[in-house]
Amino acid sequence: MARPVTISDETILDAARALFTARGPRVTTAEIAAKAGVSEGILFKRFGSKAALHRAAMSTGMVNTWIKDEMRAQAPLRTQEDFERFIRWNTEMLRHVVPMVVMAWSSRTKDELPPNLTGPNPVPLVAIHALAERLQAEMDGGFLAPRNAEAVAYMLFGSIWYFVFLGLVLSRAKSTVMAEDTFVEELAQAVFEYLDPANAPRRKHKARR
Repeated sequence: MARPVTISDETILDAARALFTARGPRVTTAEIAAKAGVSEGILFKRFGSKAALHRAAMSTGMVNTWIKDEMRAQAPLRTQEDFERFIRWNTEMLRHVVPMVVMAWSSRTKDELPPNLTGPNPVPLVAIHALAERLQAEMDGGFLAPRNAEAVAYMLFGSIWYFVFLGLVLSRAKSTVMAEDTFVEELAQAVFEYLDPANAPRRKHKARR
């Protein structure tokens, strides 16, 4: 009689997703199996290979749900210190995501895009829109100046992504990039000064006749 399945595929995928997100492609199947509480043999029996497990764990729908949940967890974003915290978190996350994106892009066929970049909800735009929603909520509550929330989200993610990308690429060339603490503090200050309600332009009222 076959033994009943005690560890679901979702439990395994949750464990794999957490480790792939935290450590990137260098995470081993042994580590994933240990986190999920199963043997490596179970991983290969159910998913076939590490690559197939990665595709299943990092499918667009699952990643998008994870991004939205994580973005909600970053609240509040109301002070310069809040933005420093967010930038540090996003820098660390992207340090593991960027290599996977570069790998997926370089291994694609000529006319094929990586799965997470296709469809109506590509992962990068989901992240930008999730952050924009978080910022807009703070603006609506009067905690941040009324600005274009989506444009601010683009600026934040673009700056962080490029900083992480340069750090990964230039480290192999033994070139020196800006210290992370300096980058985080300067970016947080620049963004918060733009969003500080105290610096918001006052609305001009028409004089009554």
